[in-house]
Amino acid sequence: MFKRILLVSAMLAASAAMAQDVSIEGKDFLSGAGDTRLADLAKQAAASGKKVVVTAPAYWKDKIEAKLHAGAANAQVQVKEGFFENVLVHLEDAKAAPKAETAAPAPAPDDAAVKAAAAKADAAKAEAAKAEAAKVEAAKAEAARQETARQEAARQEAARQEAERAEAARQEAARAEAAKAAAAKAEAAKAEAAKAAAAKAEADRVAGIRQRLEKSLNDGKPAEGNIGASGLQTGDMIVVDGEIRAVSRRNVGHPQLYWLEGDLNLDRVELVPIGENRYKLNEALKSTVVLRTHEKAQNFVSQVPAADAAERKALEQQYADGKDITETLHPVDLKEADLIYTGKGAAVVVRRAGNAVLKFWLEGDINLGQTGLMKQGANVYRVQTDTIK
Repeated sequence: MFKRILLVSAMLAASAAMAQDVSIEGKDFLSGAGDTRLADLAKQAAASGKKVVVTAPAYWKDKIEAKLHAGAANAQVQVKEGFFENVLVHLEDAKAAPKAETAAPAPAPDDAAVKAAAAKADAAKAEAAKAEAAKVEAAKAEAARQETARQEAARQEAARQEAERAEAARQEAARAEAAKAAAAKAEAAKAEAAKAAAAKAEADRVAGIRQRLEKSLNDGKPAEGNIGASGLQTGDMIVVDGEIRAVSRRNVGHPQLYWLEGDLNLDRVELVPIGENRYKLNEALKSTVVLRTHEKAQNFVSQVPAADAAERKALEQQYADGKDITETLHPVDLKEADLIYTGKGAAVVVRRAGNAVLKFWLEGDINLGQTGLMKQGANVYRVQTDTIK
């Protein structure tokens, strides 16, 4: 029996030695995970007569004492202030109390004190659990707040990127529209320039014809102006050069030149041909038109000359300023006011379209003696109607 008591005492002493220095983390202390260890240490200290020395934050002092007294109500506890949120427990020998002459018996444990200590420990444990729950809830709330902030930041970033894409698309559309407008403006300017160039070329061509006529008929001096068929006088000479008809008149020994306007059939009996494209008015024009010839059939077969044909080059040089004539039309396509210039098996049609002058090759059979055509020169016919056959 004595040996068994000695063995138990040795085991208790060894356990006490092993548990004299214990560290409990703050989260275990607050959650109650370290309560059992604190209770065991209190019991060991009370059984061995040692003092429990605790180093911990000052605001945990009451909770530490309550947890230790819950394990042993009579344990001696000393709490030292620490700066880290953990609990460091150390058991050390208590100072010996002065010996009394007569040893007093140890006081019996007070049930009320034990219950109060236990209640205090339970309250401390509940408070620690409540604080831990509040801490967890606060962490959840903070995590939710951060997630909401992250989502809002992501939404704002997506909106910013979308706005940038929309602005880039708007700018690209504006650039495309500006380029389109610039291209249209350039095309319009090009067309206008081409139209002006064509008008100028036509004006220069007509001016060139008139200059030649003025030089040959009026000593190079400008014409007097325009004159109609009703203003013609006996003895006037009409000279035709393309679509231009000049009237040369001798007045007291010096020449006068006019430009003939309006329609005048050069086949009238009052006009006598005196040379190629030249006519002399032998008598005043009568109200009744009588032509020198009444041929009804003057068939002319017009074909488009080959690209290297001499006739083609000659007609283009004479009636198109040497430029290529690429368009073709048939007799039924002729319109009023068209001029037909015939050659050797080929004919050129000159048509005015606004300020432009168009040239065509005539292709097909045509009766040059039909009433819808008026002869204005040796090889010039003016279309009088849109119903030419």
